[in-house]
Amino acid sequence: MKDIFYKLPKEFLERLIEIYPRHYNNILNTFLNKKLTTFRVNYLKTDLVNLKESLKRENISYKELQFPKGAFILKETLNRLQATSIYNNGLIYVQNVSSMLPVILLEPKDGEKILDVCAAPGAKTTQIASLAKNSEIVAIEKIRIRYYKLLANLKIQGANNVKPYLLDGIFIRKKFPEYFDKILLDAPCSAEARFLIHDPHTYKYWRIKKICEMVHKQKKLIQSAFFALKEGGILVYSTCTFSPEENEGIIDWFINKFKDKLEVLPIELNLSNVMSGLTSWEGKKFSKECNLTKRIIPNDFMEGFFIAKIRKITS
Repeated sequence: MKDIFYKLPKEFLERLIEIYPRHYNNILNTFLNKKLTTFRVNYLKTDLVNLKESLKRENISYKELQFPKGAFILKETLNRLQATSIYNNGLIYVQNVSSMLPVILLEPKDGEKILDVCAAPGAKTTQIASLAKNSEIVAIEKIRIRYYKLLANLKIQGANNVKPYLLDGIFIRKKFPEYFDKILLDAPCSAEARFLIHDPHTYKYWRIKKICEMVHKQKKLIQSAFFALKEGGILVYSTCTFSPEENEGIIDWFINKFKDKLEVLPIELNLSNVMSGLTSWEGKKFSKECNLTKRIIPNDFMEGFFIAKIRKITS
């Protein structure tokens, strides 16, 4: 292993090789450089045919991805894209491809009541709005400065069907009891998948204690979200971290807490850099359903991600 990787916390590296023994070296290399810039179409303002014509007119070079549909890798500098009317008028949203997947798996549809629990800065909220134009969308954010960023992005993207609230997600169970058809909880986490070796600010905060703090928040949020979900409704839980405690550990706790009131659904993704969720960690066995969750293995344009899809069972 190159000496440069030892800049990362030693305990983090020890845990990473336990989680990804086969992919460890490749994952380490993804910490060396920023991900390639990716973006998606905003169907509220354009469609794929017109967007590609606009990109051609602006002489913006890109690669269109087969999956997810409507996603692109930018083959220019981000500054060039940001100087165009395409960007400034909200015809696209710059977003990592991994971050697009939870909304795709949520499968938002017109006529549904949909909640984004931790919504700012609005990437996933506006993606939901783009895919389900005629739906009732609620976006929750508790941090004021991030809430205003959310409002700005909703405006640029033309997401007029979104009702934002400055509210802590732990209170949605009381404000919206059994109200939503679908809920997205992209939970606050230790953000290990965003470490960059040349930017110590991305990892200097990392401690096992930090993971424990996040787990405490995640349990409160997923429980609150579940009480705001209708019977038969779908909850997608995701993080941008590798930590099993924040991923399969949360789902295992959730399954044991609600037992016969939920089912973990299988996830199908047309990607090669995917593996099934862990069924054990540090001597603790998880519920076998954790195998149905998915981990996105990072590469040059996709962040590491964890995704679980859950249905609330009708009594």
